[in-house]
Amino acid sequence: MTLKELAHSAQQHLQTAANVPVKRSHVHELLAAAFHYSSWAAFRSEALLADAGVGTAPPDTSPRLIGRALQLGYGQTASVLLADALRTFAAARQLSCIRWADIREALHVAPAAVLEGRLTDADQQWDSKGQPQTSQRAGRLHQQSLLTSSLLIDGLEQGADGGRPECSQLLAALYRCKRPNPYLYEESLKGRPLNSVEQGWVDEYLLAEPRFRKYERHLKAAALGGVRNAAVEYAAVFDSAEFFALAERLPGSVDADRMAEIAPSAAARAVWLRAAAEGGSDSALRTLSGGGDVWARERLAERGDIDALRDIAERSIEQGDAMRAWTWQHLALLHGVDLTASTMRAYHHGGPHHGEFYDSDFGGAMYADGDEGLRIPPIDPAMYESARLRATELFDRARRGRTAPR
Repeated sequence: MTLKELAHSAQQHLQTAANVPVKRSHVHELLAAAFHYSSWAAFRSEALLADAGVGTAPPDTSPRLIGRALQLGYGQTASVLLADALRTFAAARQLSCIRWADIREALHVAPAAVLEGRLTDADQQWDSKGQPQTSQRAGRLHQQSLLTSSLLIDGLEQGADGGRPECSQLLAALYRCKRPNPYLYEESLKGRPLNSVEQGWVDEYLLAEPRFRKYERHLKAAALGGVRNAAVEYAAVFDSAEFFALAERLPGSVDADRMAEIAPSAAARAVWLRAAAEGGSDSALRTLSGGGDVWARERLAERGDIDALRDIAERSIEQGDAMRAWTWQHLALLHGVDLTASTMRAYHHGGPHHGEFYDSDFGGAMYADGDEGLRIPPIDPAMYESARLRATELFDRARRGRTAPR
């Protein structure tokens, strides 16, 4: 059912029940009043109509409906009849109200959570002002239940056709699904006989394929309309370098880790890994560090990663920067490790004690492992004190969860 069809049906029902002519615009105003909104414009700015039992049914609003009908110019008797008739109509059509905020939260959860059906439906709660409580509802509406509401879908499609890319994004999220596999369907077209199980898979494909196309169409429209996250999702799902480039150009926040994950080139991946690391992503920082990025290695060292501290200290010695090397040494000491101390040890090689500290009582083959310890060139006392103070500053920043400036 579309909103236009609903309004026409409601208009006929109200006119028959109250035996008075009712304007179509007044139908909309009374529908808004049923959900405790002062006007249809106020309702549309915050919510959408839905049906099929999805969303929040209107509370007992007889006084409000009667009052709104009186404001619209209907007499006392007619207003009472209109209120009763609209409540009956709404109950019969299972009309409900879903706030934009609830739709966004319900449909923008992780796709996996939607597809695996981990979300459950629940009754809406109303606050003291008669408004639906977003925190009670958001996240409990789920994709499959929303898809049953033709009225909700029509409202979103009207918004999308009216140039609202957010509506296209919500429709894409509503239709979001895995790409169906056409193999057996294509085989059946070639004349391959199918057993009952295979025919069931083909039937599922024929249902899923149109939905997937709607998902693609609305996602593309949202991306081209300027929704950055839609461009990211389109680039990821459809492996599109063009839409990845679009996502890079569009304004607004974006998940830098996700951008790095779907980047079409090593250069782009490095840029977004750096952005993610600067934004606080530990995984991005470690990925960069593992690839030899000195900036990332230094950030890990500042946070107390011992391997990174040893590596950066060694680099400082090789570059002739003894004061910087002593800074890393002092920072390591604050974390309980002395980079100048040798960790070389002898271990048993082979036999029942393989890998244990070497014991001459057992004898046999052995191997050495560990670090010899750094040999940091001496510096004058003033530089040494500066290095110690800098290390203390880095240590304190790390403890407060802050990254030291470059």
